[in-house]
Amino acid sequence: MRNFSMPEHISPTLELDELMRLKRSLETTVSKESSDSVMFELPLTPNSTPAERAEWVEKLSSLLENRFDGNIVKEIRQNCYCNENGRLEDTAKELKRLYKSLNKDLHRFVSALNKNGAGWYIEENQLYTKMFTCECPMLEEAALSQSLTWCHCTAGYNKKLFELVFETPVDVEILQSIRQGFDYCLLRVTFSKD
Repeated sequence: MRNFSMPEHISPTLELDELMRLKRSLETTVSKESSDSVMFELPLTPNSTPAERAEWVEKLSSLLENRFDGNIVKEIRQNCYCNENGRLEDTAKELKRLYKSLNKDLHRFVSALNKNGAGWYIEENQLYTKMFTCECPMLEEAALSQSLTWCHCTAGYNKKLFELVFETPVDVEILQSIRQGFDYCLLRVTFSKD
């Protein structure tokens, strides 16, 4: 897959971690019965090969899309985001430090990040962020797909990240992804109105 890069560290419990996040998300979002059903139908073997993981991702995405409403699928997957061994909190701390040092000025924040090649922009009071590589170890050998189902976990990750940085609720939507064949993932961050 174009613009794919393996993360520096892959957990030896990758598959188990993935299954536990999915189980918890299904129970919270839908029901324990639905969670048990999906987990039974689609087991994921520990220490699976990259091809086996890619096949499981495809099957899971299809199963979710066929069984649940699109908004429920998004919510299920958004709640499956990983923390990357504390990387989420570490990244949030660094971004928050930068944001505060710029007097919480979103335009200056984006400008500072763009000096390092981030490619972010603001349009109609919404923040658009780009990700130029996909580091999901579940997609190491995945084929291109027009489905965004698997990638919604990235929206969940970024929602958590930006809520820590900006200290306010946000909504995050994936507009395009590398997995669809684009050169970068594009996310829209909308600040919730109080």
